[in-house]
Amino acid sequence: MEKNIIDGMNQLLTNVLDYKEVLQKLADSISDNPTSEKIKEFAKVADKESKELIQLISDLGGEAETTERQTDQASIGWFSGSPDTKDMTSVLEYLVEAERNREEEYSTVIQHDKLERPHKNRLIKHRKEAEANLKYFQTALQAK
Repeated sequence: MEKNIIDGMNQLLTNVLDYKEVLQKLADSISDNPTSEKIKEFAKVADKESKELIQLISDLGGEAETTERQTDQASIGWFSGSPDTKDMTSVLEYLVEAERNREEEYSTVIQHDKLERPHKNRLIKHRKEAEANLKYFQTALQAK
């Protein structure tokens, strides 16, 4: 498989691992228990997603570092700054931004013309999760 596809997948993996870490820290810092529990669920999904990405990179003949924050790509991040954890609007806006960027990055990787359909389908599943998460956070934001 072409190196630039693997590089793109490793960049995606790095961002998913960062996202998981941010979600875990955010969940620990929010005092609203139902919201904290929901964010912990999203962190668990990100953990599963990272494992699937590692497997996909391997299936494509690439090599992924499995240690968090040690992938061979620098994180470009899906976040700007950090939210005020005492302000749920700030937290939700932060998560909406992350999910938009996540969805865009998946779309970019999926569009690679050398990526075969079965591999694209595995990535499409995660892009759809990002779309669903985005709608969830947008709905929660509108309810505020």
